[in-house]
Amino acid sequence: MSTPTDRVTDIPAEVGPGKANTRKPLFAFTFLAACCGMLVSMSNFLSVDIISENQLRFEQKQMREILGNHQAEVSRIAPDVFQIGTIDEPQGFIFKQLTNDGYNGQINLWIGVDTKNNIIGVRVIDHKETPGLGDKIEAGVSGWIHTFEGRSLLSEPDAAWTVKKDGGVFDQFSGATITPRAVVIAVKAGLERSEREQETWLNRSQQENQRLNSPTMTQENR
Repeated sequence: MSTPTDRVTDIPAEVGPGKANTRKPLFAFTFLAACCGMLVSMSNFLSVDIISENQLRFEQKQMREILGNHQAEVSRIAPDVFQIGTIDEPQGFIFKQLTNDGYNGQINLWIGVDTKNNIIGVRVIDHKETPGLGDKIEAGVSGWIHTFEGRSLLSEPDAAWTVKKDGGVFDQFSGATITPRAVVIAVKAGLERSEREQETWLNRSQQENQRLNSPTMTQENR
């Protein structure tokens, strides 16, 4: 009759080498997965930089379109506000305005105004509206966006700031009323914001001018 000790010696000797053999492909797979992860991360990082650079170029192009033939200087005075003209002689502002009331959600705009709060121009930065319908808000698709130029809160009564279907003065699109309505209301809200904040923007610009011309800053630039 066998003893407990005898049963232990019946375990096959091949088990040990078998474990060693499975470790090699497991290590190779782990190493390969880590390399793939690094490549994906690097690709995403580079893609973000490229997308950001392209977006910046597109926004600069839109600002030039708003300015038209005016070869004015444009400088940032807040994260979403740019001053037109020099710090000593401001000619107006270009600022971002958004609405969440588009047919498919958020619509982002640039609005350019002069120092009397008259609209110089409006451009759509991005949107998710339906191609062939709501995308007529883009300057490259139709001329509708130019209908804001020259208008102000003083030139139009409150009731006029909507589409004609609602009793306003702005055209709606065939088969698409929600999108132009949202943009019109957003532009009016932008004018109201500009009316409230232009003095603050001008003060911020003057403060930046004083900072740049301070003795400390002048010495640092030498």
